[in-house]
Amino acid sequence: MNILFLTLSSVYIALLLFIPSLTQPIMALFKTLPIGLLIVMVLKGRNQLQNRTFITLLVALSFSALGDVLLALDTGQLFIGGLAAFFISHTFYIITMLPIKNWRLDVLLLYLFLAIIIFCLFYPNLNDMLFPVLFYMLVLTIMASLTWMTDKSNGFLVLGGAVFVISDSILGLNRFYLEIAHADIAIMIMYYIAQFFLITGFINHHSNK
Repeated sequence: MNILFLTLSSVYIALLLFIPSLTQPIMALFKTLPIGLLIVMVLKGRNQLQNRTFITLLVALSFSALGDVLLALDTGQLFIGGLAAFFISHTFYIITMLPIKNWRLDVLLLYLFLAIIIFCLFYPNLNDMLFPVLFYMLVLTIMASLTWMTDKSNGFLVLGGAVFVISDSILGLNRFYLEIAHADIAIMIMYYIAQFFLITGFINHHSNK
């Protein structure tokens, strides 16, 4: 399963590198295949997961896939829809991580500090995207912070949250601050790693229990 995920992810990255002129629907299909495989991983691990975890992970991944499609088809009008889909996805990741085992103010402050710095770079170019981006950054910050505090916390979860922040930071910087060479490649590599680590972290926690 892990090798197949790596293969599907690599195929999409290769398409971005070598055949970016493929039609948007085809690119959207290949973009979502790795997330579809993560959904299969959750379905296969059904017996190892609590009912709530099973449902929330499926919802989180489903909205991630929807966000992938919307962003892949984006011609300027669908970006906010993709943002909303990922907002819901992160919300369900947060629900999956409840209850909180121990509050880590240092972690929360660190992520907030980074978010504020990046937001200040975005701010002059946000215009009507100000509140959508602000709320999205808030939910992403909470999600990444809680990977340290949940009773399910492990190395995969912590890395998954951190890498997700890196991926979305590159996306935001490229869109609202300064164009970055090959940003789409870096974004997707980090994004696939983040999703894989998050799902692996949740499944491993329940398997070990």
